[in-house]
Amino acid sequence: MTGLLLALAACGQEDPAPKKEITRVDVPDNAFKPVELETTIGGLVEEIRTTAPASMQVGVVLKTLVGFWKPVMIGANRAIGELGVPGAVVAPTEGTPAEATARQVEIVTEQRGSGYTALGIAPIAADLSPQIDAYADSGLPVVTIDSDLADSRRGLYIGTLNREAGQTAGETLRDLMPSSRRTGTVVLLGHDTEEDWPDGYQRTMGAKAVLEAAGYATIVHRTTWAEGGIELDVATMKSDFANADPPVVGMLGLFSAAYRCAMAAEQLGKTGDDVTIVGFDFEPETVQYMRSGLIKATHAQRQYYMGYLVPYVLYSANALGMERTKELLAPHMADEYRFNAGLDVVPANQLDAYNDFLDSLGVGG
Repeated sequence: MTGLLLALAACGQEDPAPKKEITRVDVPDNAFKPVELETTIGGLVEEIRTTAPASMQVGVVLKTLVGFWKPVMIGANRAIGELGVPGAVVAPTEGTPAEATARQVEIVTEQRGSGYTALGIAPIAADLSPQIDAYADSGLPVVTIDSDLADSRRGLYIGTLNREAGQTAGETLRDLMPSSRRTGTVVLLGHDTEEDWPDGYQRTMGAKAVLEAAGYATIVHRTTWAEGGIELDVATMKSDFANADPPVVGMLGLFSAAYRCAMAAEQLGKTGDDVTIVGFDFEPETVQYMRSGLIKATHAQRQYYMGYLVPYVLYSANALGMERTKELLAPHMADEYRFNAGLDVVPANQLDAYNDFLDSLGVGG
């Protein structure tokens, strides 16, 4: 009789609800592995694992899928695969900024109409704000990537914080200056107006403030992105060596065109013993000048992690709520809406170690 009662009681018990299964790809140890960031991601994943599987479809819309954006794409696709949810990472292929912006609008509109329930987007222009707001107004999570639209109703921004990144770059250059170059002029190849590119301006002003506080005079040149920009920027900076008072002792490139600083110095016959140059981003030309000794260090943005975080944040916002998600991301939150993905400072003598790290992420050097 006792056995029968136990059997009946067991039949009356419901099986525990299934929990979300996630198998992450391990990142090997390396001097550049962002341990604190990985710990934060790990905590987010562990909490997601306590929830029941959620149904969602993730759309990640980038500016392009090549160059700077390829690691973002790789990271986002990996996270979508680990989460086991349907999703797509797409970008415009149209050439002009206006055409690409219009295509981004079309993509987001099409995705929402076809049942996508979460959006990660790197907006090319403010034209995307209405689409972002439409998602948010429907109760669907939205995060911006690398480029923010702070006036939209996006729930979170994931990327580099530009003023802080500029400050870091200025500190790197300041600390690499030998004792013979504790005064003088530093040339910044950056951006000089806020209205047309706030992110670029903020990064430049962050660096400028650090260097001027250290006693250096600064000259800011707007990076020329149009055709013929390399020649124009190099010629402009070469003239600084002839005309600057006090003399030029350092150069800092704040975007992917940083290698143009080294080109200008090289054409004047300067070496790393004559001028201290620091760059930004990890362009092949910049790496080449680092190996030659003309560029002493660069600052690499964490594009892979920007992309990798997006699907996890969107899934967490759906399963746990955006506010709880932000609590779990707190160690890297600059404020209520901005997540700082961080920055890797790469000295020239650690290039091989950094390339090994990028290889371990699957994004190459």
